[in-house]
Amino acid sequence: MVKFGERLKAARTAKHMSQQKLADVIGKSLNTVGLYERGLRQPSLETLCLLADTLDVSCDYLLARTESKKTTKVSESTEDDLVMRVSRIESHLGLD
Repeated sequence: MVKFGERLKAARTAKHMSQQKLADVIGKSLNTVGLYERGLRQPSLETLCLLADTLDVSCDYLLARTESKKTTKVSESTEDDLVMRVSRIESHLGLD
């Protein structure tokens, strides 16, 4: 199973970025980035989001929850459908 550290390293190297450069951008030490990549430390949620944004991948990709590197945008029609479904559920539960 692919782990966070492996995904982080792969995303960093795909951007041709050194550990030091990544550390500088996210405001962490070189040692900390190395610990992340070796799986010896986990980033905070804020740092995880910063890593994903910096490396142009999704948090889900870094966490190995998906194979897709980028988050897929929900289309307007899909968003409207979801709003309608939530509204129906709320109505059914008497939450409206």
